Amino acid sequence: MVTADSARPSAEQPVPGAMGTADIVFFVLAGVSPMGVVVALLALSIALGSGAGVPGTYAIAGVVLALFSAGYVRMSRRITNVGGFYTYARQGLGRRGGGATAYVALLAYNVATIGIFGTLAYFGSAVISDLVGVTVPWQLCGAVFFVVVAALSYFEVTLSAKVLGLSLAAEVLILLAFDAAVLVENGFHGFSLSVFNPSVVMGSGAGVSLMLAFGSFVGFEATALYGEESRDPRRTVPRATYVSLALITVFYLFTTWAAISAYGVQHAQAAAQAGPQTFIFDATGKYLGSAATDIMQVLVVTSLFAAFLAFHCNTARYHLALSRDGLLPRAMARIHPEHRSPVVASAVQLGLVAVVTFAFTLAGQDPYLGMGIALYGLGVVGIVLLQALAAASIVGFFLRHRAGESVWGAIVAPAIGGLGLLVGFVLMILNYSTLTGTASTWVNSLPWLLLAATTVGAVAAGRQREHTDGDDHAAVQEAAGA
Repeated sequence: MVTADSARPSAEQPVPGAMGTADIVFFVLAGVSPMGVVVALLALSIALGSGAGVPGTYAIAGVVLALFSAGYVRMSRRITNVGGFYTYARQGLGRRGGGATAYVALLAYNVATIGIFGTLAYFGSAVISDLVGVTVPWQLCGAVFFVVVAALSYFEVTLSAKVLGLSLAAEVLILLAFDAAVLVENGFHGFSLSVFNPSVVMGSGAGVSLMLAFGSFVGFEATALYGEESRDPRRTVPRATYVSLALITVFYLFTTWAAISAYGVQHAQAAAQAGPQTFIFDATGKYLGSAATDIMQVLVVTSLFAAFLAFHCNTARYHLALSRDGLLPRAMARIHPEHRSPVVASAVQLGLVAVVTFAFTLAGQDPYLGMGIALYGLGVVGIVLLQALAAASIVGFFLRHRAGESVWGAIVAPAIGGLGLLVGFVLMILNYSTLTGTASTWVNSLPWLLLAATTVGAVAAGRQREHTDGDDHAAVQEAAGA
């Protein structure tokens, strides 16, 4: 098995054995931001997509990602590294393929993190104004969240995991309470099985719903990023991957089904089209009362904060991996001697958040419609592309080093999953203005940056020192014998 310990000095290693399966699951689910997805994407998917067939599209996305995960967890047993998709691509697609993937990851995770921050600052200000009646500038809210995340990321990773666990529990409980209330009120007969009818699932607008379904799972792939910090990564990472994917799929499927049942199968799409921003809040108020709606507004903010923290930690680990391999300045690989946190990589990431936020503010851009939607939309597309590249990397790796692995799990399943992810990526490109919710030319031209990142990454990797090839070869041989 390839690990950081095999070739890296201790000054560049996070603390090993700090995280168990539950800790990694908290990071993953917080990054996915269930509350944010339900409030922001669910209604949009029902309104612009296949309507009552949306639960079926979540099932399709879950199956595709499960097929992808069959190879992903096998790869995680062979290679333990904070580089995640980049490390896999380097082993499966070669040095240039790894470099291209590295820079796509660098772009996608950073812009997604910044986009989440802008959205968090906006909603933090809006919720305080709505519930307390005091107008607080979004910049002040953002500054408070920024400082808290900076402090948490400075200490050992388990502290962040505990914070994420508390936030996640609160948002999931309120949504499960809503699901249960709809079930109690309407009974099992109120949950019509017609939502899974193929003609309904794949009806008009299915492409938009599938696109948003794949986007809703963005973040689940982060399990491998914490392999170096996990206890027994050969078991912890696969368990965390499957547990996270199963929980996300079931949660989205049932919550979407409950929301449709709350309005009625025949009326849900019209209700979502009439008021997508209040679709879930109105249903919650009807079934749980107005107090629950106020609580949900607060939990949208805590959910976004958890997503910001999780994505920041994920991005910092990509910074760490790339700096250790010479694709970013080596100084960024330094680890805090006591807390074993990637302090320099975290500081650089937060510095980018501050600089971009300042630039958008000077340009007069709205933190949500400008910075939030524009950058997070680009990040979602980039991460789905990364998932597709990772699937190709896994297939390429196991075609050469399949000893002890089944053909189905190591090659066939990830190949099918990769094709599904590629379809999701194409749907996102074709429907990008729907994903971002804007007709702005500059926003909808942002995906071209992914092509630029791919090109720059491949060139940068090609210019690395020659001895890197020997290191890669040795790593593959060690992995093949794991």
